[in-house]
Amino acid sequence: MIEGDWPPMVTSRALDLLPSELLARFGHRMDTSLNGDFLEIPVAAEAELLVALRERGFTVTRDDELINTLDGQTFR
Repeated sequence: MIEGDWPPMVTSRALDLLPSELLARFGHRMDTSLNGDFLEIPVAAEAELLVALRERGFTVTRDDELINTLDGQTFR
């Protein structure tokens, strides 16, 4: 985390949490001037990514409210 970048961007956490083969298959590493690298995953790839994660034993659900909280949206 870059100093002053709180909370860390949810999309930057994906770089640490997703298996490397899924990063390469579904995402594109992007970078910002101030907040460092993050993972961009096209919305069109969501369903296929969820299937791939479940096949690897991950339990995944969509929770927009939680993501907005983790991304700092509720602190504004």
